[in-house]
Amino acid sequence: MKLPVLLGYLFAGMLISPHGLGLVQDTAAIEDLANIGVIMLLFTLGLEFSFDELRRVGKVAFLGGTAQVLLTGAAGIGLGKALGWATPEAIFFGFLITMSSTLVVLKLLLERNELDTTHGRVMIGLLLVEDLFVIPLMIILPTLGTSGSDVGPALIEAGSKALGFMIVMVGLGLFLLPRVLNRIAQARSKELFLISVVSLTLTAAIASQFFGVSAAVGAFIAGLLIGRSVFARQALADIVPFRDAFGALFFVSLGTLVDLRFLTQNLGLLAGVVVFIIAVKLVIYTAIPWVFGYNARTSLLTGAGLAQIGEFSFVLASVGVASGILRDTTYALILGAAIVTMVQTPFALSIANFTYRQLHRTRLGGRLINHRPETADQRVISLSGHTVICGGGRVADMLTKVLSRRNLSYVVIDLDPQ
Repeated sequence: MKLPVLLGYLFAGMLISPHGLGLVQDTAAIEDLANIGVIMLLFTLGLEFSFDELRRVGKVAFLGGTAQVLLTGAAGIGLGKALGWATPEAIFFGFLITMSSTLVVLKLLLERNELDTTHGRVMIGLLLVEDLFVIPLMIILPTLGTSGSDVGPALIEAGSKALGFMIVMVGLGLFLLPRVLNRIAQARSKELFLISVVSLTLTAAIASQFFGVSAAVGAFIAGLLIGRSVFARQALADIVPFRDAFGALFFVSLGTLVDLRFLTQNLGLLAGVVVFIIAVKLVIYTAIPWVFGYNARTSLLTGAGLAQIGEFSFVLASVGVASGILRDTTYALILGAAIVTMVQTPFALSIANFTYRQLHRTRLGGRLINHRPETADQRVISLSGHTVICGGGRVADMLTKVLSRRNLSYVVIDLDPQ
């Protein structure tokens, strides 16, 4: 069906769940494995996090991303209160819907060969800033479960513990981690390197629990620190199969929690929430690039591509349920809305392209588009037409000397960190 594979995992979970065919009754074991999937997901997010990518789009990413989280969050809180939910649940819901899907958008941009277009760069920049917001939200939102007079002290305590954990992690990451990784890499053993990276990830996740911080937050910080080292690409290449395997279980476990009976009995509510999410995010995400000086096409495609709920909304939702803030019915509603909004994303991008072409044919639309004419996308390719040398031994040494004399570009790939 050419849809993101994580939707298949969600549907599979719904099918085998106690609410579906009932093939799986005890979902606790799947949830335990799914927690490892969350840890791996956040770790690879830290590994892949690119400050260079953020710098490329600058203000629109930082200011626009922050504005989106605040505006969409406020709109979501308003909807929650209108539906009669308690204030903590409404606040949790509001910030849940601010997260768009990095996995879905990346996959679509790659398939459409639009990753390095103007709208592709803007979308990725906004998503990176959103992903950064996951960490403070995972620390702050669970404190909403405490009583009113205790929220301030609970928030200060959670923030202090998180800050202490980050200081310890950064200290170890800057001084100890590079030496450890270098020593491990010098053994030139793929197995040892892989086991060490997995161990470091899980150690950071376990250590974070002693500071009262989520295991996923600890894994993210560990990934961020390793991502700044020269071993980032090798670590990512080794860990991705683990992330995908456990990540699949995570999305399947989410599917098992979807209450199909509740959704079918509340189709009107589900449809209303879905329309609200798409409309609010479409308007806000379309306006942000326009305010920052981008043209109509970039603005339209950005709005259409990011008008969905993302995978980190699921992570936050599970924290909300564990904290006793989100009811199971609200959780089921969020999961249902997420699935629908993800499914519509490829079609929304196609409709946005069609709408842009139609605007050209109208007088008002033509004037709007010509007000900021479309510019050709500059695709940056750092290296092309180069030689790839696999293995940096004696023969490679001879080859590099010959290539250098002839001013030919080359890349050497080897397990040797030197």
